[in-house]
Amino acid sequence: MKLSFSRTLLTAALVIPMLLIGCGKTTEDSSAKIVGGSIATQDIYQSYFKSVVSIQLNGGHFCGGTLIGKNEVLTAAHCFASYSADTLKNKVEIVIGTPIMVTRSGAEVFKVSKYRIHPKYKSGQNQYDIAILTLNGNSKVTPTPFNTKSDFPAIGATTYVVGWGYTKEGGFTSASLKYAPLKIVSNRDCSNAYGSQIYDGNICAYAEATDACQSDSGGPLFSYDGKKMTLVGVVSYGYGCARRGVPGVYTRVSKFASGDAW
Repeated sequence: MKLSFSRTLLTAALVIPMLLIGCGKTTEDSSAKIVGGSIATQDIYQSYFKSVVSIQLNGGHFCGGTLIGKNEVLTAAHCFASYSADTLKNKVEIVIGTPIMVTRSGAEVFKVSKYRIHPKYKSGQNQYDIAILTLNGNSKVTPTPFNTKSDFPAIGATTYVVGWGYTKEGGFTSASLKYAPLKIVSNRDCSNAYGSQIYDGNICAYAEATDACQSDSGGPLFSYDGKKMTLVGVVSYGYGCARRGVPGVYTRVSKFASGDAW
């Protein structure tokens, strides 16, 4: 069995990254030769990724999340399993509205007023890795809708992972928000890659030399239909980062959208 680990602590770039503007078109990008995905320019950030939040402790980013309501953030349970309620409510901050981590200029900063970790989640296991944070105020940013269809996205569909995580395995976090396209992989193929079961509450995605990594945990896996983004997954765990033939594993949002055991 291959060792897997959570991604608390972006992704390798495509040679010609697929930009979201002009669905289906590709554009040469100045970051294409840099391992770590494509930097979300201000235009791309404002148009598609403003709902992506940075979850910080003592001013340092450690996990991502997605604004799904005016005061609700969907993220990964493992990001908070080791923290006390006091730390979560008094020391953790949710930063919304900036793609650059070196400044909070123009950003909204919230505290956590309450939180819900899935009751079936157990630390060290790879199931039910999902949590909802309730903020102590309402954001002005438009939330991203989350997927409720069990058969969406289809195997082979293009999705986008987004975050400030490590730009390579064993590397460092990114100061700028990054994104990368990935293809959905069947749970059977994903299980074969890991040598262990991938549960129906998970969804897997892969592209050559492209992956989420440490500190991307809790962040989004988006689907784009040419008009809007939909949240389909939450970064959960993986075997290393961008290792050949090994997909990343995400919590399947639709599995929990109906209030399953919440």
